[in-house]
Amino acid sequence: MQLPYNPGDVRRIDELLNNHWPDAACELQARDPFEFLVAVICSAQTSDQRVNQVMAVLQEHLCGLPAYAAISIPDLSALLSRLPLYRQKARAISECARLISELHGGELPRDPHALRQLPGVGAKTAAVVLGNRLGVPAIAVDSHVARCSQRLGLSRSTQATSIELDLCRRFPQDRWVQLCHQLIRLGRAHCRPKAPRCSSCPLRRVCPANGVNDAR
Repeated sequence: MQLPYNPGDVRRIDELLNNHWPDAACELQARDPFEFLVAVICSAQTSDQRVNQVMAVLQEHLCGLPAYAAISIPDLSALLSRLPLYRQKARAISECARLISELHGGELPRDPHALRQLPGVGAKTAAVVLGNRLGVPAIAVDSHVARCSQRLGLSRSTQATSIELDLCRRFPQDRWVQLCHQLIRLGRAHCRPKAPRCSSCPLRRVCPANGVNDAR
């Protein structure tokens, strides 16, 4: 694999991603920034579709951060019971609501470090919230973003933090958020972990990993 790419290759990758997924965006549904944080916490180890189904249930019972701070963990767990790890997620959401109320005046902190101090909020969750709801440019590295970045030659690393830095260096800030969603679309449709669909991939002519694992 020829790494790293030169700037011309990056521009071509960027162009192809924009051509094929111009409307790629976060699919989680939420009414406000805190509710979006809830959705992102809920999204661990499950699909966006399942999360949106659960969020619809939450929206019938809860409105705004104070409601999440007031509900008991057992009652919140019951509302989240269709999700994996729902008890852990309920505890994290409840504690987030309390800490945001007590330490941040009821508003989600825009500072990445402060956001990552909240329960259940790691680097990826913080980046998703910052970029998609708080207007702070950020790159969220999930398994799709990591895999596609490696195969496209955008990063040599297997570590999320290093992949994030590589992407930040190669793409302008105003592309960071949508770039992640486009790489996710690419990973789901073509650049799969096993038996990737290289022959139908719109980036196959610029991808040094084209034909990986002898895919057809």
